[in-house]
Amino acid sequence: MLTATSATPTSAPALLAEGVSKAFVSGQQRTQVLDGLSLSLNAGELTLISGPSGCGKSTLLAILSGLQKVDSGRVHALGSELGLLDLRALERFRLQHTGFVFQGFNLFPALSAFEQVELPLNHMGLSRVEARRRAQESLEEVGLAHRMRLRPSELSGGEKQRVAIARALAKEPELLFADEPTSALDAANGQMIIDILHRIARAHGTTVLCVSHDPRLVVHADRVLAMEDGRILSDRRPHAPDASDHGTPS
Repeated sequence: MLTATSATPTSAPALLAEGVSKAFVSGQQRTQVLDGLSLSLNAGELTLISGPSGCGKSTLLAILSGLQKVDSGRVHALGSELGLLDLRALERFRLQHTGFVFQGFNLFPALSAFEQVELPLNHMGLSRVEARRRAQESLEEVGLAHRMRLRPSELSGGEKQRVAIARALAKEPELLFADEPTSALDAANGQMIIDILHRIARAHGTTVLCVSHDPRLVVHADRVLAMEDGRILSDRRPHAPDASDHGTPS
């Protein structure tokens, strides 16, 4: 079984997958998407999962975030085994501890940028004052303080994605998941988005997991896991002093 782990873990991992397998069945056709995959991720890093379309990246992201169940294996997130949580507990876990950024922005056309960010905070039991403070600070952090009253139709693609990041960031999540966050953007905006995600990991101690087949992102990640056919083929740190792979078993 192929295992990918961090080079120098200093504490319990924020995310841990052990022997995770997942298949989808359509009629008599069974497709193995993840095949005995194991990995651990530590806080404060931006980890990129790269690989071709259909290799299992998005399925892995969904499983690690509790959106999908495994067929076999275990997933521990922030010390909780996700497979042991019932539906209500999983929903509460995602609301309180995770943030999501998607390729398609997922913004409401009628709401301003500020309202987009504030909305999920209202479901977390925060006071109106606290929700508004967090929304404003998050928009400021992604450089959109001057655009917070505008609706999506008045924003560029890069600005829409920054609103989506601010919406996730305002929850102060320990885990931040990004699914192809730059694929709909040009090079300049894609660069800005990955820089923001990297800064969030460093400044907030957040575990940021990004899946993408965009080769431009590789050099900006702390750690790169290459996937193919439901397995992790390599685990490397692009900026490591010795430029060698770490944690990849022989």
